[in-house]
This record gives sequence, structure tokens and C-alpha cells, in this order.
Amino acid sequence: MINICIYEDNYYKQLLPLTYNRPVYDLLIGTNSILDKVNQFFNYANISLHCRNELKPTLKEKLPKNAINSINNGTPCLFINGRTIMTQSLYNILAQLNPAHNHLLLYKGHVIATYLRGEELDNIINLLKKGPINNKTLYETLRKKAITKQLNHCLITQYPWDLIEYNKELINSDFIYKNKPGINKANTKPYVSIYNEDNLFIDTNTLIEDFVVLDATQGAIYIEKNVTILAHTRIEGPAFIGKNSIILGGSFKNVSIGPYCKVAGEITETIIHGYTNKTHSGFIGNSYIGEWVNLGAGTTTSNLKNNYTSIDTIVDNKKTDTKLTIFGSIIGDYVKTSINTSLNTGTLIGLGSTLFNTGFHAKNIPPFQWGSPNNYTLHKFDQFIKTTKVMMLRRNNSLSKTKEQLLYWLFQNHS
Repeated sequence: MINICIYEDNYYKQLLPLTYNRPVYDLLIGTNSILDKVNQFFNYANISLHCRNELKPTLKEKLPKNAINSINNGTPCLFINGRTIMTQSLYNILAQLNPAHNHLLLYKGHVIATYLRGEELDNIINLLKKGPINNKTLYETLRKKAITKQLNHCLITQYPWDLIEYNKELINSDFIYKNKPGINKANTKPYVSIYNEDNLFIDTNTLIEDFVVLDATQGAIYIEKNVTILAHTRIEGPAFIGKNSIILGGSFKNVSIGPYCKVAGEITETIIHGYTNKTHSGFIGNSYIGEWVNLGAGTTTSNLKNNYTSIDTIVDNKKTDTKLTIFGSIIGDYVKTSINTSLNTGTLIGLGSTLFNTGFHAKNIPPFQWGSPNNYTLHKFDQFIKTTKVMMLRRNNSLSKTKEQLLYWLFQNHS
């Protein structure tokens, strides 16, 4: 199998606000994206991508070598659901499929992957032309026309909190896959404490100051190049720190922190995409934070209700019981909070929103909102873009025309 297509289905709506401006397979989990994990296992294959039409220009800008929304119907193709997280066990199953037949792999009602040829290949290509494919429609279309297998176990993302729940396992499995145990290339000062050094990797040009604790006894720690970790920082694995990030002190446990971030304070059970700032005190727990987010000093998430009951949130405009007693916030890209911002359990903040003043904010804030707790107005788009460009310039970066056009489309259609 050399032709693979990673596609979006209708469940991307349940992963908002993280998927407004990116396909689900571009989300960070473990030490890289969902797509990166497919590339790791299928590095010999021709991998094409399928996404919503509005995302195509920015995705092409980011991944110029991949064919996007273009599938060759002349040869069989393995379609992998973009919500599926590739693991060694799943790869073994896919690699053993008989290419002479159509196949459909399911897990708890979700299409994990399907291998198609001939007429059924043409049918799925036509379905994808209409936009993100409906999971149920795909299942009902193929179950009588393909060899169907129900998987006993699979990691597939249905809700944003699934990413948080899976993260520890995937940091550890990524560490094993990359096979660099016990390698420390950093400038490590003499009073750094490292526990279980065989379960740790640190890349070049990284500085670790005195009085830093790296505790890999409960899980792997993977630190990329050009990272700076200042004194009085404790990092407890499983943990991933992306390249060029700066850790300014505090406690970090079970975290994935993307590239070019600046973080401090107490962060636990949390994923943070790249270019995000949280440089002061404040607790972030059991949360997922997007790119280009700035959290003001003292910004804190609640992740446990006073009565210890399960936490409700909003999914695709419907109130949903997460069935979790510990769950923080999901924060979209380009969000800003002022000092002492308080976020309740199960809070969702749409991209481009700016929150200020004290008191608990609303639990469901649409994109591009501006305001104080429960008093929000629509952001002025021109001012939002102006501020975003200034913010990115401060990090020697710029807002491309394609990204600005996508943000305008999102402003027009989702604010």
C-alpha cells in the first residue's frame, strides 16, 4: 500500500475551537502532530491530505510537498481518519491488509481506516468532494462492500479532552519510537538533578540552569533543541518540550509544550501548541491551549468542581457531560487573557477572543469575542489583525496573506 489519504470527517465540529483553522490531524499530541505519527509509520508511502476547502491554502502553505484535496482514482488507496492516532499495533493491522480486497476498520462506531479500489474508491472520492465526510454515511456505504473488522482497541479523538487523556501514553510511545534513551546533549549546569536518566532525551543547544529537577521516573522526558530551562523548574514526565521554548520556572507535570513557547507557573496534564506565552504565575490544569495564545499573569483554570461531580461543557452547540471529574479549559488560537483571568471547569474559548477583568468568564465563548465576564462584544476585525501582526513580529514572525484570508473567512462565518 503506497497511496494513503488522511481525511477529515464531520466530527471535526466536536473538536472546536481547536479545529476552526486547522484540520484535526494537525493537532499536537505527544511529541508531534497526529499527521506526523502517520508519516513516521508510513514514510515509504505517497500521503495526500483532505480538508475543508477553506483550510486548503494555509495547509498547502505549511505542507507544500503534500497533495491536498486531490486523490488519484487510478490506484487503490488507504484512507485513514484524521482523528485516528497511529500506533504500532494499528500499523501492524493496516500493513497486513490484503490489497486484493476492500477493507473497513471500525472502532466503537467510528471508521478508523478503509482500503478501497475500483468503484468504491470512486464513491469515496465523490463523497469527499462535498466536504468533510459523514462518519455514519461512510460506515453504512461500505460495510456491505468491504471486509469489515471491528478493532478491540484504538486511539481515536472524538472530543478535545480525549487528546488530554491520551497524551501521557503518546509521549511515552513517541519516546520509544524515536529510540534515543539516556542521551543528554544539553549544557547542563552542575546542580541539575535528573532522576532516571535512561528515560530522558535532551537535544543540542539546550541550556539547563542549576536547581532544575528533571524527574523521569513516572514517564519519559523529551526535550528538543535550543530550549532554555531556568532555575527553580521541576519537570515531571511524561513531558515534551518543543524546540526554542523557554521554561521560566515552576512545576510542569504530564505536559506537551510546543515550539517557541514561553511558560511559567504550574502546568499539569496539559497540551500547549507553539508560540504561546504563559510567562507568569497561575495554574493551568487538564487543558488544551492553541497557538499564539497569551495568558496574562495569574490566569488560572479550574479543573475540579467543589462537589466532585462530572463536568459539563458545550460540544457542537449541545450541552455535553464529559463524564470526567477533572477537566480544565480548551482555548483556541490567538486568544488573549488579562491578569487574574478565571476560567471555570469545562470552558471553551473560540479563537481570536480577548478576555479581561476578574470573575469567572462564560463557559462557552464564541470566536472573536472581546469583553469581561459574561459581557462580550464582537471584536473589530481590523484591530484584531493589527494586534496579531504586532504580536507575531515580536517573535520574528509574520502573518501570511493566506492565514489572514482564512481568519477573515472565519470571522465572517463563525463570529
